[in-house]
Amino acid sequence: MNGELVFTVTGASAVAATPISLADAGLKERQHLQEWVIAHPQVLGPSVKIVAFEFGSWTGYTGEKEKDRLDVLALDSDGHLIVVELKRDKAPDTVEMQALKYAALVSRFTRVDLDKVHARYLSKQTGTDVSVEQAAEELDAWATITEESLRQPTVILMASDFPQTVTATVVFLHQQLGLDIKLLVFQAYQTANDVLITVSQHYPPPGIEEFVLSPEVNEAQKAKSTKQSKQREISTVARLIEADVLSPGEHLKFQAPSADLHAQMDEWLDAAPGRRVATWQDDVSAPLVWEADGKSYSPTGLARLILEEAAGRTSQVQGPLYWINEAGQSLVELAASLPPAAEVPLAVHTGKLSEALTSVWESFDEALMGLAADITRQSRVKSIKYYRKKKLCDLLVHGDHISVYIRGMNVAHHPVGAGGVVGGTSRYIHTQMKSPDDIPPVLAFLQQVYDKQGE
Repeated sequence: MNGELVFTVTGASAVAATPISLADAGLKERQHLQEWVIAHPQVLGPSVKIVAFEFGSWTGYTGEKEKDRLDVLALDSDGHLIVVELKRDKAPDTVEMQALKYAALVSRFTRVDLDKVHARYLSKQTGTDVSVEQAAEELDAWATITEESLRQPTVILMASDFPQTVTATVVFLHQQLGLDIKLLVFQAYQTANDVLITVSQHYPPPGIEEFVLSPEVNEAQKAKSTKQSKQREISTVARLIEADVLSPGEHLKFQAPSADLHAQMDEWLDAAPGRRVATWQDDVSAPLVWEADGKSYSPTGLARLILEEAAGRTSQVQGPLYWINEAGQSLVELAASLPPAAEVPLAVHTGKLSEALTSVWESFDEALMGLAADITRQSRVKSIKYYRKKKLCDLLVHGDHISVYIRGMNVAHHPVGAGGVVGGTSRYIHTQMKSPDDIPPVLAFLQQVYDKQGE
């Protein structure tokens, strides 16, 4: 019992619901509780994706298989695995040790292991044969997964109640060892017509963690939070780049999340041109070029610099929330709302070309693809992209010209006006083609970038 009260209400009449156990309601752990969690992963936290359930393919160095089965394995939007242990009734006093064992086992997962496990789960859920490659694409669309993120699983224990020994151990693991571990409590209620289930976070108490931690642990938690924020930011930027949402050179505007804060900063922002604006570039670590100084920043790094200079604030912020496009969408909103990148027909781009520019593009494409056998081309939503080991360039179609953004070149070394260069940053140059005469200098730049990638 967690002390909560639940009522059914009709107008001015309120009738208390009766607390019951899942057993009293005829509900079972695997047939019901587990299925609820799989169908509604939000009970585990925001932005959670189910990867597998009842996973038991553990093999030791001797080749002998373990018989234990993990109830639910999930993945958060930061690329961390979540180990979920479910108990229909009051948890046994060894439940945290069982979950720690599973956490230790999944922390050994490689990316290939994860893809295979998820493929089996999807095949079982959909009744179709889902390939490992398809499962990998789905996971990549959800989060940026690294070997480091796989080594730091979260543990969630879920039961109707927990013994004090379990709670004490969990508090120790969280506060003293920095393990990301949670206790969730569910309670069933009988009403006149239905059975209701509530789920609440028992530990850590939501919103008060910083008041109960010791100074040493609080610093450790702050460091961990900073690291997780950086991983979230990298995930957001990586998804935007992969989905081809923003064009190179597209303007983004700084906007504080509250009107009061923004009003405090207006005078400083207006004091010099470019302080409100940054341009986008396809660089995961530093995608913003600030117009005020021409330097490259991460969304959080630039937001914190502006906040400190304009309002004297030095607190941690989620930088992608502070940068919006012309439609008023933040980088976070863009990453959350748009699908992962996918190939689109070349005609999406070439269909916009005039007859004269079509000839220019065809000649350029044939010449660039003919430079070497390992050059590849992808047609994405915003642009046509050419790659060797890394991206060589983005090609964008406009009404009277073709823009080519060439990676790995510094506009300081290739000034505007030379070889069709019309702009750029320290990380790329922007060239334009309007006629066949414009093709050779652009190809010469691309040959240099191609050669650099081979060094």
